[in-house]
Amino acid sequence: MKNQLICISIALLTLVACKQPVAVEESESPDYAAFDKKVEAISSFYQAHCDEDLEALRAMVSDTMTWNPPYYSDNTLLGKEDYLTALKGYHDAYENIKYTAGIVTPDSIINGFWSGSVFPKENANSDPSVVRVYGTWTATHTESGKDIGVKWFSLATINEDGMLVNASDYWDVNGLAVQIAAEEE
Repeated sequence: MKNQLICISIALLTLVACKQPVAVEESESPDYAAFDKKVEAISSFYQAHCDEDLEALRAMVSDTMTWNPPYYSDNTLLGKEDYLTALKGYHDAYENIKYTAGIVTPDSIINGFWSGSVFPKENANSDPSVVRVYGTWTATHTESGKDIGVKWFSLATINEDGMLVNASDYWDVNGLAVQIAAEEE
């Protein structure tokens, strides 16, 4: 009996001692400082747009910038000059341009800047390279004097120099025309 107990003890000890340690997957902690720096650059860019400061906007956009406009373009990416021309068009057509960051919920407005993802699992990351931006633009149409507004979403990429290098914008372009053409009640 004593020999059996010793044999069982040695077998158990061998089994436990030979067990390979389980590899612990290290999760990368989010780079909050990099994210905050990108949000600051985006916010400064939007403020320059509100101020209709085309030269400041030009200085904040990389020469190699690519832009996917909100209207259908057959997924053709446009460049810096196309983007700045579109912004100037808004400056010429609207006054009192304002941006409110955030997602409107039934009882509040929540954060308008997001990055990284936990879904889907196979693509989960905490990389702040691309910032998802949600908000509302409002302005006054210069010619008609009508106030307009659009809910807006953009994917913005800011480089290490704090310059906009890519933007994919999503909003209802036709919605502006509908609001301007609407009859006064």
